[in-house]
Amino acid sequence: MMKETVEFIAVISAIASVYLYGNGWRYSGHFGLVSQTFWWLFTYMNSLNSMYILCFFMTMMHIRNIFKMNKKEPPRK
Repeated sequence: MMKETVEFIAVISAIASVYLYGNGWRYSGHFGLVSQTFWWLFTYMNSLNSMYILCFFMTMMHIRNIFKMNKKEPPRK
């Protein structure tokens, strides 16, 4: 039951992360980084060794986007 719960949270949070990135939300990198922790946990719980590579690069992408998106000017109203 625990594996399925972690998988469900990982999938839902990844979908939400992509949605937030698509909307250009300034804090989507932070959300993606939190989401990524569930993917690390999912990978560990299911012994998916090759997924560690993807998790590493996705984590780096989220960290990069945190800095990149914070440089963006907020839209003018």
